[in-house]
Amino acid sequence: MTDQAYAYTSIAATTAAVTNRFVASTNMIVGAYTVANASPVWGGGCLVTVTHTQVGGVTDTLGTITVVGTDPSGSAISETLTPVSASTVTGTKIFRTVTSVTGVGWVINTGNDTIVVGCAAGSYPIAGPGVLHSIVVNTTAAATVVVSDARGTIATLKASIAEGVYLFDVMVSGYLKVATTSTNDITVTHSQSVPSYPLG
Repeated sequence: MTDQAYAYTSIAATTAAVTNRFVASTNMIVGAYTVANASPVWGGGCLVTVTHTQVGGVTDTLGTITVVGTDPSGSAISETLTPVSASTVTGTKIFRTVTSVTGVGWVINTGNDTIVVGCAAGSYPIAGPGVLHSIVVNTTAAATVVVSDARGTIATLKASIAEGVYLFDVMVSGYLKVATTSTNDITVTHSQSVPSYPLG
């Protein structure tokens, strides 16, 4: 590998899904929703989710939800998601921050349906192709850490793996995803993110 400067992403929290991270449960509206948090709990980006709950026995005309923010490279991105009755839909763009969430085309029926907007499981330090240089385990890991890209699993660091630096120096395709179900304290060193593209 040629010498290069690497970026790093610190992940000191579980990367389990947080369905209401960006918009807490609220009545559906036409207009801007209140954004509760601007970024995921963890370092790195996430895929955005929209979860609908029916109220009143008949589903409203749900319209669409537009999410605006930045990707892990800092570039401005937006994505429009179409809610599905009593379901969760997941976007395909990787957001590091969310600056606005706006509803369009919603029409009430027999009751005001509700939504939450959050993030799917997994931290995305890289949006796009790049290099995974290393993973630094700062504190003995309580749970497994699964590292993957668009092609599949790159590695699984086992539970209770010791503190230390684990070198990879591998090219990643599409994105780099790091998933853990515990508050493992790790640092991922990697190439800089490029502007993100839809997954799939």
